[in-house]
Amino acid sequence: MDPFNLPIEWALQLLTGVVPDPYLSLARQHLLSPDSSIQSLKRHIMSTIEAFISTLIPIMQPLVERLTAYIYASPDVVILAGVLLMLVMVLQVLSWMRRVLMFFTRLAFTLVFWAGMAAVASWVYRRGVEQSARDATFWLGRASGYGLGIWNFFMTEWQRYEAQDKARGHAKYDRA
Repeated sequence: MDPFNLPIEWALQLLTGVVPDPYLSLARQHLLSPDSSIQSLKRHIMSTIEAFISTLIPIMQPLVERLTAYIYASPDVVILAGVLLMLVMVLQVLSWMRRVLMFFTRLAFTLVFWAGMAAVASWVYRRGVEQSARDATFWLGRASGYGLGIWNFFMTEWQRYEAQDKARGHAKYDRA
């Protein structure tokens, strides 16, 4: 039995209860027959691979022998390669963790955004467009008032800091 036909035979055995028998026999005839085009294509590909490998072995054998002799002569290179391989693997795992974290963060922010949009749509639907516009104007006015208060507090603190700095003679942030 050809080991390369095993996946095809397994697939056909799995399909025995699903596909009618005439179709399965037709598939076996066309897929597993030595004269079928699939089998001849498989034989052609396998002979090409075997020819390539048989051509490549005499070329690669001296290189592999020199490499193994060099590795046996200096185990420090093997240790260095192992450390570098471990470093690359750790960086790969960290990259995967970052990707997973970014995916779930993006997912959470997307869900929060669309939940907010649904809440606003529900609010507009329940209150009506005109009342919602009035409410939004009121709350935006409140928020801008608080923002302006915070800005004024920041600017007075900034000016006080500049005055203290000038009094000490450290005029770093002079405006023209």
